[in-house]
Amino acid sequence: MRVVPSILLLLAVLTAEVARCNPESDPNVNSRYTVESVEVSPRAEKRISASLRGDIRNLVGGHYDEQAVDRLAKQMKKELRGYRVNQRIAKGSKPDTVKVVFEVVRSHREQDVTVPQLAYHSKQNFSFGADADLDFGDHQLRLGLITDNDELLERFSGIRGSYRRLAAGGHLRVGVNLASYRSQWNGATLTALDGANPADVPGIYRTRQIVEPQIHVEVLPGVWLGAGVSIQRFQTQFPAARHESSHSLISSLRLERRWDGSVFKHRVEAGYGLRAATSFLDSDFLYTRHLFDARYTFRTGDDQIQASFLGGTLGGRAPLFERFVLGNGNTLRGYNKYDVAPLGGSRMAHGSIDYRHKPFRVVYDTGTVYQRGGRARVLHSLALGVTTGFKGESFSFLVAFPLREGRAEPIFLLGMNF
Repeated sequence: MRVVPSILLLLAVLTAEVARCNPESDPNVNSRYTVESVEVSPRAEKRISASLRGDIRNLVGGHYDEQAVDRLAKQMKKELRGYRVNQRIAKGSKPDTVKVVFEVVRSHREQDVTVPQLAYHSKQNFSFGADADLDFGDHQLRLGLITDNDELLERFSGIRGSYRRLAAGGHLRVGVNLASYRSQWNGATLTALDGANPADVPGIYRTRQIVEPQIHVEVLPGVWLGAGVSIQRFQTQFPAARHESSHSLISSLRLERRWDGSVFKHRVEAGYGLRAATSFLDSDFLYTRHLFDARYTFRTGDDQIQASFLGGTLGGRAPLFERFVLGNGNTLRGYNKYDVAPLGGSRMAHGSIDYRHKPFRVVYDTGTVYQRGGRARVLHSLALGVTTGFKGESFSFLVAFPLREGRAEPIFLLGMNF
């Protein structure tokens, strides 16, 4: 009778020993193992961001963390569009160690429908955009519809598309953006145009077509340099219907870095963009537009704080779509852009502090937009509300107030990506 307990005891010891020698059998047990190495195919490793490569390297030498490995696999799949990413662990060459393997398999085709923009502004109504992405490995095609009354002075509605080709392991991107829009104008802008000098501020337009071939190169890890040409043709409405063109050289410099620790996460984004319309390109408008932006994000647990800056200058005579706007879903949220500057401005500066403690959100904005030679009036606003998360696709509902003397009429904001 004592033989059975002895056999059971022996089986239990053998099972424990097998589990110890085979770390793939139980992910919970694996947490006590040390990560000896991480394997990623060289082609895939070249195409992911520098910050993600750093996060993957940081796994080596630490205890195996299943949640961290899953998070990195999801991020890798997000960056490697057109590929499948599977993660597994294997026994290491030394006792109590494991090897993490990210298997990257190319898909024949990947389709996705995204909603990059969905917002409601109580003074400016709805803005909506939807895109269909078709990825064939290194070839990416995007087609979409949009009606936007948030970004520019006018509401522009129409179709847009883009094609991008990835080369040099993802460090080189060559593509073209296409769009065709119809514009609608607010009465405040039309009234302001009646008193404006046409030599400084041109008139409105009915339609606008855009072709922008561009090339982007990753010159350093996380640093992208871009160049291209913007060809825009539009039909003016006053004083007579005719077609004009705004052709410009475009260039950009972009930096993005991220540091994710076990407790604190940091992200830095900064960029500079230049658009220069010259007679060399046979443009009807001659101008130079500079735009600067920077953002720092700090997150720990359920708390996130984001500080951002936006600034720009515009010299020469430029179409209305190039003029700077404040007072929308992303800037001076307590104001209506048509009350701030119905014709926009040639000078702009804006700063924002955005704090989120899920599900609560508080945003403070300050900024100014004005015409060169005019008076800069600095405005402030405060927004309070709730949000579903920290990412751009999270939904938020905000009630925003201008910080000024006298009666303050609230503005309601609902949607995502603001």
